[in-house]
Amino acid sequence: MLELAAAFGYCLVSAILIVLPAEVYLLTMAVVSEVPAVWLALAGALGQVAGKMLYYLLGRGVLDLAHLRKRSTAKGRWVDRMDQVETWCRRHVWGPSLVTAVSAFAGVPPYALVSVLAGTVRMRWWLFALISVAGRWLRFWAVMAVPHLLPDTLFGI
Repeated sequence: MLELAAAFGYCLVSAILIVLPAEVYLLTMAVVSEVPAVWLALAGALGQVAGKMLYYLLGRGVLDLAHLRKRSTAKGRWVDRMDQVETWCRRHVWGPSLVTAVSAFAGVPPYALVSVLAGTVRMRWWLFALISVAGRWLRFWAVMAVPHLLPDTLFGI
């Protein structure tokens, strides 16, 4: 139980401080812990989505996004691409759900940016959370399943 709480907490913090890799932590926990990977993945997914809800709230305007945009130094390709994604999402009713699902699982476009975008385009918070938990859970479970799929003789594992 302690491992699940730690996975939740680490992934929550890693969602806010995006320099902390949740996948590496969860993979390490899956190797050294007796907790089944499926439960570690769920705890990690719940933590990540809880943390990303702050980004979602930025997009909704609950937190001061205008102040952050003034201070932002973001330029170039990603800004242009995210503007294109936002325009596309506004034209398609199912667009935000699809982009959230792909991003939560694959990480492209970056999940932190998609979290803000989901709030900006007024995606329902519960739908964002539900799709995000499913995508993150599948991502984390896949990452933790890889070592068990490799032959025992590979790299001495």
